[in-house]
Amino acid sequence: MASLPPAADDTPTTTTSGAPRPVRLAPTSVVAKERRRALRRIGIAALVAVASAVAASLPASAVEPTGFRRLAPGVLTVIPADRSGDDALLRADLPEITEGLIDLAWEPKQSPLGATLVEQGRNRDFPRDIWCLEFSFKPPRQIDVDVPTREFRMQRKRVWYLLYRVKNTGARRIVMAEGDATRLRSETVKKPVRFLPHFVLESVEGLSKQEGALAYRAYLDRVVPAAVAAIREREDTRIDLHDSARMTERDLAPGEERWGVAVWEDVDPRIDYFSIYVRGLTNAIRWRTRADATFAADSVPVSGEEHALESLRLDFWRPGDDSTSLSEEMSVGHAGMYERRTIGNRVLEALGRGRLTASAPREGLEQLGLTWEEILDPPAAVKAAGAVDRDAPPSLVPLAKVVSALARLQPPAARPAATGALFGQVGQEWFEDLVRGLSAPLDDERAALRRGMLDRCGLSEEDVAVRPLESLVKVLSALDATTPAATRRSASVALFGTAAPRLDALIHELDLARARTVLDDMDFDRRPVLTGGALTAYDTMLTVFGAEADAGKRARMVTGLLGAEGPALLAAATAVREGVDHAWVFRYEQ
Repeated sequence: MASLPPAADDTPTTTTSGAPRPVRLAPTSVVAKERRRALRRIGIAALVAVASAVAASLPASAVEPTGFRRLAPGVLTVIPADRSGDDALLRADLPEITEGLIDLAWEPKQSPLGATLVEQGRNRDFPRDIWCLEFSFKPPRQIDVDVPTREFRMQRKRVWYLLYRVKNTGARRIVMAEGDATRLRSETVKKPVRFLPHFVLESVEGLSKQEGALAYRAYLDRVVPAAVAAIREREDTRIDLHDSARMTERDLAPGEERWGVAVWEDVDPRIDYFSIYVRGLTNAIRWRTRADATFAADSVPVSGEEHALESLRLDFWRPGDDSTSLSEEMSVGHAGMYERRTIGNRVLEALGRGRLTASAPREGLEQLGLTWEEILDPPAAVKAAGAVDRDAPPSLVPLAKVVSALARLQPPAARPAATGALFGQVGQEWFEDLVRGLSAPLDDERAALRRGMLDRCGLSEEDVAVRPLESLVKVLSALDATTPAATRRSASVALFGTAAPRLDALIHELDLARARTVLDDMDFDRRPVLTGGALTAYDTMLTVFGAEADAGKRARMVTGLLGAEGPALLAAATAVREGVDHAWVFRYEQ
């Protein structure tokens, strides 16, 4: 052991008016100083010896594995392997026999019915060894890296990534207890496992008024070697970090753990709520018969079925609102978090809209001779809004009904007051801009395009000039039948010109006006809702909906308050209890 540096000389000195002259102490002080130095050396040597002895006495399992720094508690979220025995023994019919060979069914006189071919095809056992990996992860992060492009150039790009660790903890096998087929038990089996990762980052968060509250986005994990190197440098240079391609090179031995990273490119930076689905962690499988499947004597086995591997769903959210910051943390969320907050925010926005826009929706509807139930979205729009990958724009039927009622309102001088009460002062100006947009002066090329679009609606420029409101109703009806959303937007621009954005704004204002009228019909205390935030508003609405015994009226209240997406939002918000941040799910391809 290297010797310690000599201690500083602590011999006191006395000074006079001349140069300082040291005054030596008695020899006994020198001896004491040397003894202190020796004791220091002996003490340090003893501590080193004791530490070495303690480390040598520890069992091998207590020694921290090398290759990665010790993480603080809570940094790494560990999800144990799914140990449920539901998937180790599945039972199902063989439809190729029970349906395809139904003509061969017969009832024996002496043998049991179960001895026939068709009956033996029912309720068959499908035992399998089921393995599941332990999955640990850190919350997703972002990093800027240089990635190659198709033009063979490097481009600076921001990617999202999830750092994770998988561990092979064994498999489960269903066996007979003492050879008795009626007594089954599960036992653990140690076997190597090949992890074939499949990561999908998904979000159903609507990011604009045109998209509404629900809009599906999905991003597949990418192999980006440049990103893996930068992530390894950022997280820990001592770990052997595998991307999704390297992870598949060899099996995971029993008890082995391996670090990996999933990377996503071109993720919309506006996303705040998202889920990550991880497939490949288990070989548990489910299957079902397709709705359009038919079976005959020559049917190919399993051709009428669709299969789904079990996936792990992880929920996250970004609490900040800065989409450009790398330091913004992503937090673990829970199922239904976005839907709950969306419902609550919709209630708060509707309650405060009247004061913000100086509107009185109930009075406006009364002047038009309408109720909020008459301007609900049609059932077809509600059904389309619940589709995962829908591309159907919002329904224009409610707005067309309002414009039709406005056209019937007499005298015409009363119409501005009705639109002002329903939409507010700004909404009234938007409505007038939309009406003028159908006849606004345009250059020759755009005017010809508008005439062609009006002709498709069964209108002429003269019709628009003479009966503007009635013409607007026909235009809205024609646009409502136009899909997908991009085609409708192009048609709107051709018809209304620069006033086309007013259409989406009026749809939104009408939705809020209807929601406010629905809230006025509900009996609840508004004070805690206005001061408690979005989740308090959601809890209050859930109580109000639950208190309504009439299922039909309850459904109308949900649609009136939340629009066509209301049933889908409420179903997702109440699917699981609050706080469930992950789940094992079976997802069939859609």
